[in-house]
Amino acid sequence: MKWNAAHAVSAVFALVVVAVLADQAHASCGSSQRIDHDDANCLDAGWDNSTNWLSHGKVWARNECPDHGTVVAKVDIKSGKDKTWYLHDGDKKSSGTNVLNTRNVYCCSDLSDLCDTSDLSEDGCRQNFLASSAGETCQDVSTSINSSHQCTVSAKCKSEEGFLTPTITTVDFDDVRDLHNCDYILTVGSC
Repeated sequence: MKWNAAHAVSAVFALVVVAVLADQAHASCGSSQRIDHDDANCLDAGWDNSTNWLSHGKVWARNECPDHGTVVAKVDIKSGKDKTWYLHDGDKKSSGTNVLNTRNVYCCSDLSDLCDTSDLSEDGCRQNFLASSAGETCQDVSTSINSSHQCTVSAKCKSEEGFLTPTITTVDFDDVRDLHNCDYILTVGSC
């Protein structure tokens, strides 16, 4: 009997931990990572809050840069639970808001591949590299971008022996966040 009770307590604890971690994952796109849809040319959005007994409010959003990946839109609902939309292609996504009003639609800079094409810059390459797992193990980072939106990253990265070794790679802008340090070789994806 004690054995079953201990397992039941462990199972409940595990479910609580999973629920807390799930809430933390959805906590992304905080106020400091939100870019107004008017300031993010990769996100087109709008809403209509007019409601009456025949119609309800509506909100919509579209990824204007699908060639550069996913745009994540945060629909800010006044007095209600916000919506998070992952816009993978250029199709318009829309939804009713019932009697609740939409306050704004934002691009989530921490979750989106790109919010604004002005980010396709040397600084954007650097920011994305520092956000990658490789960025944690490399120093003296320099970046550049070419006309094909490819970033060249030059850095000194730790080898398996712990030495800093010079390395360089050129990858598409969209792949920079996926760079890993594989024994001082910068690789897109896992080693």
